[in-house]
Amino acid sequence: MKSFVRHAILFGMAIILAGCVSSVVDPLASNPVPASSVGSYALAPTPTSLPTSGVPTVVPTATLLPIPATGGRVASAGLNQANLDPRADSDLRANPKTWLDPSPTSLPPTSAPPVARPSRPFETTELYVHVPPQANSRQPLRVLVVLHGMGGRGDAFSQSLIKDAERNNWVLIAPTFQYQNYLDPKLLREDDIVFGQRILDTLNVLPQRLNLKLRQRVLLYGFSRGAQLAHRFAYFYPDRVASVVALSAGAYTMPTEKRTSEKDAPVIPFPYGVGDLRECVGQSINWQALKKISFWIGVGAQDNNANDVARAFDQYGGKTRVDRAKSFQQALQTLGIDARLVIFPDASHDLTGQMRVNALKFLRDDELADNWND
Repeated sequence: MKSFVRHAILFGMAIILAGCVSSVVDPLASNPVPASSVGSYALAPTPTSLPTSGVPTVVPTATLLPIPATGGRVASAGLNQANLDPRADSDLRANPKTWLDPSPTSLPPTSAPPVARPSRPFETTELYVHVPPQANSRQPLRVLVVLHGMGGRGDAFSQSLIKDAERNNWVLIAPTFQYQNYLDPKLLREDDIVFGQRILDTLNVLPQRLNLKLRQRVLLYGFSRGAQLAHRFAYFYPDRVASVVALSAGAYTMPTEKRTSEKDAPVIPFPYGVGDLRECVGQSINWQALKKISFWIGVGAQDNNANDVARAFDQYGGKTRVDRAKSFQQALQTLGIDARLVIFPDASHDLTGQMRVNALKFLRDDELADNWND
């Protein structure tokens, strides 16, 4: 009998303690991160139970979770899967239903924006943020926007960049995207308009969220599908961009509005060109601002399989990632834009250590040489 009473009392105490724990509120969910807080943060789902392996499922509810500065790790990130882009490409090739070859005429009409979903900062999509040491005393800080490839995650993909971000006094942000089929230009167009606006909205609220002074113009670093989004964001909002690194993009939007120089020539619609950009983002391209951005394009010499990229872009830049990188650089240089291309002899569709070193050196050198007073 005494044993039964003792167990009943212990059971009751456990229920009371569980109720107390569930009532705790994370103060960072509604308050800015203190400027003196150095390290990594993730705008991530409120964890009820963290997965033991693999990539977690993102759920709608999000809170800003502090991550220890040491190592800058996110417990639920699945950091061993820093680059899933080749796997995602393989999955698409294995599924014949995803093989689409839409012509430019299959794009939405240019008389109205193709996307009606409201834009907003990354509140329901995971956002990884890393603040450099002594950030409070080194303001204003530059922001490095890191964009992963197909099937990747921002937190995992950005880990190899943290040391350089700290050394250069950059705030690193890395959103995680659920890209649609990159082989379908209609879906690609829709994604980049929505994600581009969401990146802009996030940058607009970031100073308040971090309680830090941030520079107006950001550095963009994208790989594969992320490289596509990176250079298109520069087209959308060139006054917010200082430099762009585009690594191993599968397709490029050419900086061209019309097929010929004739007055009545048909426009080249987005994502092939920028002829209908006003319908996409509410404003035509700002050529003056675009010409002040520097571009660094990197690609592996062995990344030349024509079956890995969308066929609809062939007429605008070539059939492989290598050919398209060359065409993109030439188109930018024709406009007087600083565009540099590096082809890595032994690389395929991978982000090698040498690519990363060269790209980060470009961003830092370009920042030091930059005359922007932002």
